[in-house]
Amino acid sequence: MSELSPFERLAKLRALEEWLDWQLRDTRRKIEQVAEQARTTHGYVTEQERHAGNGVGVTIHIADCPRIGQAVTAISDTDARQALTRDPTFMHPCAHCRPDIALGTAKAGDS
Repeated sequence: MSELSPFERLAKLRALEEWLDWQLRDTRRKIEQVAEQARTTHGYVTEQERHAGNGVGVTIHIADCPRIGQAVTAISDTDARQALTRDPTFMHPCAHCRPDIALGTAKAGDS
């Protein structure tokens, strides 16, 4: 197999450079999106749980919980409190960040 000519190597390197530039721009865009979300998300968030593509429940988190693994929706503390007390079988607090304790809705023996 013959070695690539300098022109072919240059073309490949330029294509690689273009792709890496795109990757860097895309990564910076994603960083900015997450940073903006972090700046605007205060209080509590809901995270939809899925099993085989179907919604099976909602976890309520404190907004900066490190266990959040999917897209979330910001909610007020009033909405979070109501969600945890209205339908505790479908909507439940995260076992890590325990928003139920922060909101005063934890049941005796849960803490």
